[in-house]
Amino acid sequence: MELWASGFNAWGQLDFSGEDEIDAHDLKHFTRILEDESIRILRTSVSAILVLTQRGTRIAGSPDEFIQHCQKRPDHFSNAAIAGNEKIVAFIPGGPSRHCLAEYKNFKDPPTILGEFEEIHEIVANQTAFTVLAKSGHIYTWGDGRYPDCLGRDLDENSADVPGIVEDLLELAARGIVKVSSAGYVTAALTKDNDVYVWGGRAGQKPMLEGLGGTPIPLDLDGEEFFDVAVGMDHMLVVTTAHKLFVVGSGGSKQLGLDVEEAKGWTEVKMPLQEGQRIVGVHAGYKNSFVLVGGMPREKTD
Repeated sequence: MELWASGFNAWGQLDFSGEDEIDAHDLKHFTRILEDESIRILRTSVSAILVLTQRGTRIAGSPDEFIQHCQKRPDHFSNAAIAGNEKIVAFIPGGPSRHCLAEYKNFKDPPTILGEFEEIHEIVANQTAFTVLAKSGHIYTWGDGRYPDCLGRDLDENSADVPGIVEDLLELAARGIVKVSSAGYVTAALTKDNDVYVWGGRAGQKPMLEGLGGTPIPLDLDGEEFFDVAVGMDHMLVVTTAHKLFVVGSGGSKQLGLDVEEAKGWTEVKMPLQEGQRIVGVHAGYKNSFVLVGGMPREKTD
């Protein structure tokens, strides 16, 4: 498997060479940065990336306190998230029906228990909101009520502060939601039926996608079905079931893998893969993007 990346690299977070002297220039196009039998992206931050390979965890860049904590606590890889406002939330498993969510100011002080909760699949966060995908398929959100569109649901007094179910996605939950991704002021959900739903935005900020707001809407890309999705600070990536890569949003740090300042609509990125290789996953970091490539290159014969 290969990990490719493009974009912001000020801390050398796109360089796994381990060299002391890192030429930390931004990558203008998708470039292969790591090879291993298996690669799973665990965490990214403004300054680092943490991955799990066949040989163990590896870090590139300058890890912040949260990534260092997650490296020590593997159970927090998908069970904890930190928002842009520095709030931290973690899922604490217990006995049957006794799981709970906890909010931390830091991991040194005791947490505030938000209440009992059903078993979760993953927690993600953006600048102001948290999103939980439960194993039941239900999606819950909560966060700063001043940014209601980030929650994707109707709010009443104080309801922004506590986990609330996104009712517009209940029917999808019954069919199966397999992933959520969130960053900036946008969140996306990928369904088992290969659809993507997005919601979010910030008042006064140009929406990344037409129609984006506080109600989840389906992505429409000329009838394409989706295999994966990733939301970055101000950009998005999707992979179709045909393993094509499309991007949208800001490209000022070359996070789209294109020589453009912005992609106003979905734009295909054709990577220089060899025959036998295909895109199998995406991840969006802070002004950078990561693509997982699987398959073995086929040797050319005369």
